[in-house]
Amino acid sequence: MTESDQADEIPVVFPQPREISLLEGDCVLSEDVRLVTKDVMPLYRKNMRTILSASGIRVVANKKRFIVDIRIEPREQMDVDGVPEQALSEFYELVITGNTAVVRTLDQPGALWGVHTLGAILHRGLTRGRLRAVKVRDWPTLGNRGIFVENKWGPDRMDRDDWFKLIDRLSALKMNRLGIGLYGCWCCQYEGKVTEFLQVPIPEYDELQTEKTLKWFSPALGKWTEETYLSPMFEQDFLGEVVAHGHEKGVEIIPFVNSLGHNTLIPRLVPAISAKTEDGSPAGAGYCLSNPETRQFIEAFYGSILTRYYPAGAPFFHIQMDEVYPVRADVSDPSRPVDPWCHCPECRTRDREDLLREYILWLVGMLTEKGVEKVVIWNDQLTRHMDVLDAAFVEQLREAGLDKRLVVHWWWYSNTELNDRVDPAIGKGLGLAGWVAPMTCYFNWSRYSTRLANIKLMSEAALAGGADGVVAYAVHDPAWADHEALLSEYAWNAQGFETVDDILAHWAEASFGELAGNILEARKALETAASQAALQPCWYYSYTYYRDGKPYPRHYPEEALEALESRDAATAQEELRKAAELASTAQAAFEEALAVEDPPDTDELCLKSLAGEAARTAGLATVFGELLRLRADLAGGTVPPDAARRCEEARDILVEAMAVCEENKPDWVVPAVLRDLSVLFEFLEQLGADLEAGDAAAVRWFVAEPVNQHGWPRAD
Repeated sequence: MTESDQADEIPVVFPQPREISLLEGDCVLSEDVRLVTKDVMPLYRKNMRTILSASGIRVVANKKRFIVDIRIEPREQMDVDGVPEQALSEFYELVITGNTAVVRTLDQPGALWGVHTLGAILHRGLTRGRLRAVKVRDWPTLGNRGIFVENKWGPDRMDRDDWFKLIDRLSALKMNRLGIGLYGCWCCQYEGKVTEFLQVPIPEYDELQTEKTLKWFSPALGKWTEETYLSPMFEQDFLGEVVAHGHEKGVEIIPFVNSLGHNTLIPRLVPAISAKTEDGSPAGAGYCLSNPETRQFIEAFYGSILTRYYPAGAPFFHIQMDEVYPVRADVSDPSRPVDPWCHCPECRTRDREDLLREYILWLVGMLTEKGVEKVVIWNDQLTRHMDVLDAAFVEQLREAGLDKRLVVHWWWYSNTELNDRVDPAIGKGLGLAGWVAPMTCYFNWSRYSTRLANIKLMSEAALAGGADGVVAYAVHDPAWADHEALLSEYAWNAQGFETVDDILAHWAEASFGELAGNILEARKALETAASQAALQPCWYYSYTYYRDGKPYPRHYPEEALEALESRDAATAQEELRKAAELASTAQAAFEEALAVEDPPDTDELCLKSLAGEAARTAGLATVFGELLRLRADLAGGTVPPDAARRCEEARDILVEAMAVCEENKPDWVVPAVLRDLSVLFEFLEQLGADLEAGDAAAVRWFVAEPVNQHGWPRAD
């Protein structure tokens, strides 16, 4: 057998095991196996059956044709040569020969990951009709691997099963951490309100909830619709069930709670603990860190999270603490920045860095006293916006016995370069543990954007800087499965491949089998389409933010069209044409793959969501290309006779794209996706009427009050 032939016979497993080699002979192929799980926790036994079942394997009692034997063994009986001490609990050895598969490991997590690998190998053997004898030795590079799902539009509509499926996907990638944003606030954006999310009830504060109303045009219904809702996680209070499901799947659920910045709901509705303005009135953002009531509220709130959802104790609690700076969160005046730093007589006489250090020390101490093993905090306020993280602060932690209980989480989302103040080596040099946070999926309610290069940069920074975790900033969407896969590969086996393309090729083969090449080409076409410079001003979401010198609500799509017209017209049109063509080609490829009858090894949710992304990209590019042409034609002062027809055709193209999104994007994010596209739909309806009227001077290039922006005071 040549080296190439041998490589073809080695099973495709993702993430790539550290050591995998063929042994002599073939193995028995059987869809029925007997599962032997001595010393395996009952919870994991149940999960192992589920893993094998998902791979097409039936676990049948007393069947002896093929035996799967899972063994937890003492260290002296295991070959752990080359395995780092910190990875021993997740190390496993798998040997498949004859009619037996044996997973040997030192601890429960290793047994779980070994069965995931076994399931992938058995499934591939059944699919190909041949199973070679094989040996695997495997362990992770980093001990903490996963994503943090920010509380945004989409995650706030995920139901119990959606969260369970996400956990299952992460576990299959051998990721062991899922952060869930429980409380976070931003600025004025939609519906005359501040963007705020609360995912769990706060005992004794029934008024603290974040009801949302989303309005959009539904192509499926052929009419405008709206939904007013509370987050299912909040309303049904099922976080505890998510935590329990995570335990079963080997995924720890980490609560993320904003503790100073990104904090408007609580200080607005509990004004006693709000940061104060110079005149002593509640600011409606931040906390007064000198007020004892603030600590009483936070201790009760955080303590209730631990009591209700982590009865066995919480390995981690993330206090966030990022971006503590003024935010435009005054609904009566969206232009006014609100300062989250308190200006009461006591706070304003204190150095803010000292206040923050004191507050962090208290939070870490309070949480660890309640049983939290590690408290995690974002780095940016400590190292970029302030200079808090220094030897003196670490000495304070050490004196309190807390230096080994704090983990600094270093975030940075650029695709092109790192920031010298975002380096886990800074914390490691001071004796603090660290994770890094690249971005996997974000803005999925608005646009398709890629962060593959960022994942590579930050994963390499983790390895170079001595971090023990890569936990990405994200909202989950199957269209970004390639990003989650890249993250998992770097975190599990950083030395497995030389390039990002190599990793993605391996992932695609594992996820799509014979369709892998077509899917990779389509994914690249979509990435190229969505990154065209002329498309960047066209996405609506950026216009939900107040900007100095601009009216509010913002004039969309007029601002976008003016930005395009400030560039070379021919170049802009060519970029939009290219974006539409490439995205349409990608959409066709994804839909063709979905049409294959019973495709083997295909991630259908990923393909469907990608088809939606491609349709959205193609539709938006096509519509803006036509709008640019219409504006140029109207510049002469007359309305061309075909203008109304062209506008109607552009509207129909947009509606068709919206229909693909409605059918294919995950249910939880569809209303938010359609909400932003509906602003353009509403405009095209108005534009068509203006063009029919025939007065070029009276044509309006924005909707004065878009349907999702009612309620704001005018700021012209």
